[in-house]
Amino acid sequence: MSYTITPLLVGVRNVDQGIMTYQQGYGKRIWLPMWAFLLQEKGGEGRTIIVDTGLDDFINPPEFTEDTGLEALYMDDALAQHGLTVDDIDAVINTHLHDDHCGNNPMFEGKPVYVQRTELECCQHPHPLDYRYEPSFIEDLDIHPVDGDAELFPGISVMATPGHTPGVQAVKVETDDGPVVITGMCCNFSNFPNNGPAVCPGVHFNAFNAYDEIQKLKALRDEGVTILPLHELSLAGKVYG
Repeated sequence: MSYTITPLLVGVRNVDQGIMTYQQGYGKRIWLPMWAFLLQEKGGEGRTIIVDTGLDDFINPPEFTEDTGLEALYMDDALAQHGLTVDDIDAVINTHLHDDHCGNNPMFEGKPVYVQRTELECCQHPHPLDYRYEPSFIEDLDIHPVDGDAELFPGISVMATPGHTPGVQAVKVETDDGPVVITGMCCNFSNFPNNGPAVCPGVHFNAFNAYDEIQKLKALRDEGVTILPLHELSLAGKVYG
């Protein structure tokens, strides 16, 4: 099975680059996009799936549009641009459960939501130091816990990549142009230099794990697999597959 992948810009923040790149880039301000990835199956059952749902507290600073010419949209408006409503979505996959990746999950009540079991437990019983978990975002949802690497649908699989959080998962999608991997950890293309090892994400629960897992993603990229970092602004306006 083959899919197209369309990044939907559903929020943005102005942050320090060091949030993305551990011990690098501090003092450089960047626009940090929050993406929901729209997966649309070609043929087959015609599935329509969302990977991540953005932040519930919508953010689109006017300076962002002035600087970039881009505009973030509310989730329902972003879907409407593609002729879709929430009712057209068949399933949700969360890379992890920090608030900027699952904040609009309640909009998809009644839809199956796929997330690593470990991540689900972290969200239900968050550590005091990780304030980005909000258990209410997953209450009353049709949660389907996933244990490790798994195929969710024909052409869509997940890979456990613990590091940013204990239960992060990357999403591998088959397209007409070859496999595409949506990173589970929060990063941008600055984490993937052409020469040398990948740079550990700046936010992590375990730096060693995060470093090891992002090396695996870079190895895939070096083999020709397309990598879509969760917070890469240059994904705007592109369709993959």
